[in-house]
Amino acid sequence: MKAFRRTASASAPDRAESLRSDDPNGAAWHRWLLVFGGIVYGLYVSHDLGWLQLLAFGDPTWLTFGIIVLFGLSSLYCGALAFEMARQHSVWKRLHEGLRHEGASWASDYLAERRDLKGADATALGDLLHERIKGRTELGWFSAGLQIKLGLLGTVIGFVIMLASIGSANDLQSQGLDTLIRGMGIGMKVSLYTTIVGLVGSMMIGIQMLVVDRAADRLFALIVTLPDRDGSN
Repeated sequence: MKAFRRTASASAPDRAESLRSDDPNGAAWHRWLLVFGGIVYGLYVSHDLGWLQLLAFGDPTWLTFGIIVLFGLSSLYCGALAFEMARQHSVWKRLHEGLRHEGASWASDYLAERRDLKGADATALGDLLHERIKGRTELGWFSAGLQIKLGLLGTVIGFVIMLASIGSANDLQSQGLDTLIRGMGIGMKVSLYTTIVGLVGSMMIGIQMLVVDRAADRLFALIVTLPDRDGSN
């Protein structure tokens, strides 16, 4: 990223013309919708086959249900990020074409601050812009990692339930055997269901975050290579 931050000089747009994107307005948002649509279709098929209900309500600890709720909230957050990246890209396109943009935006704020800065100050301003754009994606990646950790926590809890059922069985006759089998079944449910949901949820959030992260990287590179004249009309 440091290479991009140094492109804030006056000759940077000429050297970085290859970064000028031909992406249509709203590209990040539309790509996220495509990914999210595939996920929703997969959830619909899982619901139709009964798998989703089994995973959500078959876990007596409700940890699996909590992971599913976290996945839903994280997906909405990814969608909000994708929409914001698409909106900011549209603003950049207007400024690049020499059109006026009313109101605050990442690109216009950066250009306004950069006009009076030189050298190290301009590089520091690029660092701040990078943090402003990329800092928003950290929560999404944290959510993806958290779902894996919750799945592993469920695995441990499931094994604890299984071991507790074995330890509480006084004998292997009649009622004691039934209790042992029931306890081991509950432990296996918790262990397997939370692991499956945690891993799948994390992968799906990771795919969505790749779309958002790529849009954020490209938007940052495009903003720092804007010439001052693009925001001065």
